Amino acid sequence: MKLILTFSLMLLAMCLFAQSANDIIYLKDGSIYKGSITEYLPNENTTIKLLDGRIIVLKTQNISHMTIGKDVVVKKNFDIKQKGYFHNSFLGPQWGQTDNSGTTISFSYNMVNGYRVGNHHMGLGLGMENHAGNWYVPIYADYSYHILKGHFSPIIGVNGGLMPPLRRDTEGRYGYSEGAFLGGRIGFVAYRNPKVAFLVNLTYRHIYLDGAEYTRFSFWSESHDVIGSARLNRLGVMIGVVFN
Repeated sequence: MKLILTFSLMLLAMCLFAQSANDIIYLKDGSIYKGSITEYLPNENTTIKLLDGRIIVLKTQNISHMTIGKDVVVKKNFDIKQKGYFHNSFLGPQWGQTDNSGTTISFSYNMVNGYRVGNHHMGLGLGMENHAGNWYVPIYADYSYHILKGHFSPIIGVNGGLMPPLRRDTEGRYGYSEGAFLGGRIGFVAYRNPKVAFLVNLTYRHIYLDGAEYTRFSFWSESHDVIGSARLNRLGVMIGVVFN
């Protein structure tokens, strides 16, 4: 009787050990495969022989992580989603030239909400900027391309749209009532985790402001109604954050 009990306990321990020693593959969709991993090719395929004898070949890009035995992690992904919503918020100074050939510094805050497909980011932007003595609200379309995949990537982008003023004082020389811009940027994004990243951009904007109506007096005190416009070039350094 003791011999049978001892043998049974040994058999149970062996089964438990064999069970704990199984390799496990966890897929991103929540599926789990348990068995023995026979082949692992990074960025290609992973082959596992299941407990029932079936052999399954899985694409490595679909694997969240996998373990050998009980505790050893073979692969743990830093997964940045390739499709879905994103939000960028960034701010910083912009430099440009005044009418008197001097240098002026203005402040800019912008945010972009959009959708990404792979390395392509497309969205709508909204912001607040100071130019020519007035505050403007850029409303624009934005596109950027992330050159690399992973934790760090250079980026390039273009944007353009309207720039309506917050204050419509058309009685002054700089009382522009309408505006528009076209711009571009280069920079990089660095991910802290799959959902949050830091962003640094060097930006350029060509801004066209129009609709200022004012009265100019000549040397003989004669008045002339003038319609004013301006073309501004601005270089900026923007620092921000990305949420996926």
